[in-house]
Amino acid sequence: MVRERTQLNINIDPELLLKLKSEAIKNGMTLTQFVTSKLSNIDSISTNAVLEARLAKIEEHLNLSKNLSDSEEMISAIFTDQGAKKYGEVAKSLFELHLKKKGISKEEGLKELAIILKKLPHSFPELIFQILLGHHDLTGLEMTEAYRCGSCAMRTALMEWSNDSLEALNETFLSAVVTKSLK
Repeated sequence: MVRERTQLNINIDPELLLKLKSEAIKNGMTLTQFVTSKLSNIDSISTNAVLEARLAKIEEHLNLSKNLSDSEEMISAIFTDQGAKKYGEVAKSLFELHLKKKGISKEEGLKELAIILKKLPHSFPELIFQILLGHHDLTGLEMTEAYRCGSCAMRTALMEWSNDSLEALNETFLSAVVTKSLK
């Protein structure tokens, strides 16, 4: 079924219009195609902003925990073991998906990830590789410790390597949180 199209006339700042036209050209689209594409992604952009805000709150909580003295620090994880395991499984499936998209072997993919992980502090490449190969189930405590070091190197490296925002991984991350520990 062909959807009916209508025309939209708006007044826009000339500099913004030039930027839009430039981006459309860079993306190999007409101005109409580019603006339509951007407008149709508004829901996902809003969802991404909410996800990022929730991730920032959790990371802020972990950074506060990182600054506590050893006697004050709680030993408990802020991620459930079940949630952490699922997070690892989703990371593994996304890794495999992007291997197929790139048309490369697991070994090649791990070599490319290793280069990215070298740049990240506290990345624990051996553990990440074991998770991505399906040889290790991530635990809530391991996930908590990774984030207490600053951020999840596995997530960061996978995002850079795949050039994808990995929303499924972000959602799984948020689902793994023990919400009572954030109060």
